[in-house]
Amino acid sequence: MDNSWNNWGSSSNNADDDDDDWQLIQWATVILFNPVAERLAGYILPLPCRNSMLSGRAYVAEVINGHPARVLENCRITVDSFMRLCDILVSGGYVPQNPQKRVLIEEAVCMTLVMLSHNHRMRCLAERFQHSPETICRNIHEVLRGLCELGKILIRPRGQNEVHPKIYTDRRFAQWFTNAVGALDGTHVPAHPPPGQQTAYTNRHGQATQNVLAICDFDMRFSYIYAGWEGSAHDARVLDGALTGPTHFPMPPPGKYYLVDSAYRNVPGFLAPYRGTPRQPAQGRRGCSSPKQLFNTHHSSLRNVIERCFGVLKRRFTILRGPVPNFYMSTQINVVIACCTLHNFIRDELPDDDIFNDHEQEMDIEGEGGVPPMPEIQPLSASQEEVNEWHEMRDAMANGMWNAYRSARRR
Repeated sequence: MDNSWNNWGSSSNNADDDDDDWQLIQWATVILFNPVAERLAGYILPLPCRNSMLSGRAYVAEVINGHPARVLENCRITVDSFMRLCDILVSGGYVPQNPQKRVLIEEAVCMTLVMLSHNHRMRCLAERFQHSPETICRNIHEVLRGLCELGKILIRPRGQNEVHPKIYTDRRFAQWFTNAVGALDGTHVPAHPPPGQQTAYTNRHGQATQNVLAICDFDMRFSYIYAGWEGSAHDARVLDGALTGPTHFPMPPPGKYYLVDSAYRNVPGFLAPYRGTPRQPAQGRRGCSSPKQLFNTHHSSLRNVIERCFGVLKRRFTILRGPVPNFYMSTQINVVIACCTLHNFIRDELPDDDIFNDHEQEMDIEGEGGVPPMPEIQPLSASQEEVNEWHEMRDAMANGMWNAYRSARRR
């Protein structure tokens, strides 16, 4: 009897110890693997994190159906253009859609535009649209890739065989720049380089950037974008990569040219200003003192359309001003191309857009160019004889401007 009693007591004590151990394991599981949970009747009930009464779909519907200023403030686009963009992305197959998707195209496009316009992070978007960061990230990447595909149609040269009204209606340009079909330049966009490549992406100002080459026409539409080069790369080297690589660079028609700054060479297809000759300052103008200075002044006045394009682009899309999210470099490139695609889309849809109107006037550009010249880059198929003829053509333009300028001053 004593032995059986003792054995029974030992079993009871062991059972109590097992219960205590099991409770400790349960609490450890709650603490380690489910920090947001509630214990009720012996069960672990997860507490939903995205439990706002206003879901992402309801928020988008409220913005679209609300005051017109709301969609402009949040997405930088009007309601009609927003719905047309969504329709283009779906009907063209740029963004995949299926009945099982929880996030509709309107919500996916809205969260993408909010990110590009305000540089919000994924967790901020997850709180606003009531989805997990993974869902937000996946849908934004789908829309970015769709916009890049759409950019193959929207970012292209237009009307290069015609003289633009901005040229033939301005007496400064009408006689001299009738063969200009656009302006070419580079700009730096803040970047988050991969580990081990910080030095390559650091530009001459000590900032991590990617160097983006762009061409625009005189309607302030981008006709070519080449993104992804390291910030330490010279503008002329980026152009050399565009000309020699498989990037489908749109060379101007024979006899036509792009206006470039002094960082590039003056060769057939690219008309550059005279180096070492400052243009006429915008303030305190008393007249030009030489044909080269007059040429540089008029050349700069027409070429600064590319600077105004960059100004509109970065003003509208804050993500291009930094700091950049920790995306893969390929995604950072897609962000630049997607913003340029939206830039052209808005220019076509909203010709009276306020941001474009604010940048319609010419800008004052300091100096001859933003980058020191590098004449040994930009090899083209043109022979030295053709290059010399191109220089002579520029000299003839400068002398013709100078003669007309002096005649006008004598009157």
